[in-house]
Amino acid sequence: MRLLYVIKNDMHYQMRYGFYAIYILLTFFYILILNQITDPLIKSLIGTLIVLSDPAVLGYFFIGGIWLLEKEEKLHSYMAISPLKHSDYVLGKILSLGLVSTCSSVIIMGVTMPWVNLFIAAGIIFLSSCFFTLLGLILATFAKTVNGYLMISVPPALILLTPGILSIVGISFPFAAIIPGTIVFNLIRDTLTNNPEHVLLNLIGLFFWTCLLFMVTLRRIAHEINPLGGKRHAFNN
Repeated sequence: MRLLYVIKNDMHYQMRYGFYAIYILLTFFYILILNQITDPLIKSLIGTLIVLSDPAVLGYFFIGGIWLLEKEEKLHSYMAISPLKHSDYVLGKILSLGLVSTCSSVIIMGVTMPWVNLFIAAGIIFLSSCFFTLLGLILATFAKTVNGYLMISVPPALILLTPGILSIVGISFPFAAIIPGTIVFNLIRDTLTNNPEHVLLNLIGLFFWTCLLFMVTLRRIAHEINPLGGKRHAFNN
């Protein structure tokens, strides 16, 4: 029940600052673009790039602003003396943002690409969103301003996403297949082109990276809410 309350509050907070309104507009915009493409293969490739660069990494774009807004409003100070656990806070963020990402992607695919298995696609987008939200949350804890977050977050995003995108034109990199961004790209592309050959293996790889990042995020959040040497409160694991 506590986690559901946290998710509800996170969704209300995100709605209040207009995150959902922005994404409703973007979803319709992407549908308009994809509906202009008639060739299924080209539509699948363009759809892969759209979903990869936006719904799949929605949390990565927004979590920095959310963390900094909470920090500015002193919400983290209140959380430090609340019974809320670190895991509840992190799960609230990834689940609330993951839900928006998944809904947006399912609507886009359902309207423009009827051949896609929406159940599999939803699972892939949700897990991808969880990974990128966790990564963004870690990076956000090192930033003091939104501009600072953008400077910190852009290089990792390029490193993670570039190898997969370049694979479209036949450019490959050593060990690219184990990079989380490449795994996400391959999962989305294979789903939109109905190529299930490596989906299960890539899902296992992405799940591993997400679990690893979740543990790192918990440690980082614990450090920020309860700085080293500071008094520990009820906001604990």
